Amino acid sequence: MQEVYRAIIDSIEKNEDTVLVTIIENVCSSPRSSGAKMLVHKDHTIVGTVGGGPLEANAIHNADAVFTRKSGFTKRYLMNGTDAAKSEMICGGYGAILLTYISGSDHPAAEVFRAVADSIENRKKGWLITTYAKDKEHLTQNEYCFISEAGEVTGRNPLPQGKSSDILSAIKHLAIHSEEDDPENLLIEKLQKKKTVYIFGGGHVAKETEMLARYVDFQTVIIDDRVEFANNERFPESEVFVVPSFTELPDLPVDEESFVVILTRGHLGDYDALKAMLDTQAFYIGMIGSLYKRNLIFERLKREGVPQEQIDRVISPIGLKLNGETPEEIAVSIVSQLILERSRLK
Repeated sequence: MQEVYRAIIDSIEKNEDTVLVTIIENVCSSPRSSGAKMLVHKDHTIVGTVGGGPLEANAIHNADAVFTRKSGFTKRYLMNGTDAAKSEMICGGYGAILLTYISGSDHPAAEVFRAVADSIENRKKGWLITTYAKDKEHLTQNEYCFISEAGEVTGRNPLPQGKSSDILSAIKHLAIHSEEDDPENLLIEKLQKKKTVYIFGGGHVAKETEMLARYVDFQTVIIDDRVEFANNERFPESEVFVVPSFTELPDLPVDEESFVVILTRGHLGDYDALKAMLDTQAFYIGMIGSLYKRNLIFERLKREGVPQEQIDRVISPIGLKLNGETPEEIAVSIVSQLILERSRLK
């Protein structure tokens, strides 16, 4: 999603008009969930996706009307059996998309989307608010606002005075809000920070896991006690920590939305990393290894007084059961499980 916001900023800086497509409602097997975004340029090139297939093709086609009118609109869609098959969906689906016109001269919008992109990059939460007409026929004016978790506002805040805090706190992911006498709807999107994966170990499986995790939009942190495996040349897009041992860890900001993947080079490193992470509120803790190794580590933890309910938090062997053997295949198994578990946080 961040690349869409950066592309909007870049287009405005180049004085190029664009159309932002957002799924605002979806039911059944629609290709993407509500909040999915795609930016359409006049030459029909796109950044992001709303799922491909007929829905995406129709959205790009409808963008032409937005460019001509210089105002956007909402469009309902129905995916019948044939459309579903073309989109490789199990069944049909229906919903609505919002198309908004972003003028190349709309510098206030650029500031809003810059605040959004910076917030995501800095792993902070916030809310993006888009104002559009209730009649759903057209938008007479495109207006965007971003409110940070700290309450800082970029753009004009369209929420009723005194009600902002209550309204925003009730938003789980995406919502449409309007006051009874207001001619406009507000699309309010809660922007979540990227989920962070703390990978203990920098070996072959860790390298492939780090790459795949970043590809599916996780923030990645590497921790190892070997400088030849934990360095910025090997992991140029991750935060890297070289530690004296896995019993001497830095103050890692592991919270209730963090993921921990333990892939050290041996039994002892896995044990030390696991014991340290069981003292955190990590949402997910997975450890590589055989059932035999896992049982040895679990028995040692129990002997040392670690409660069973803490040990039960650990997923080991790690990953979905795909019967993979190579580092690449094992990484696919691990990251597939991370994606599945991340979906439970939304």
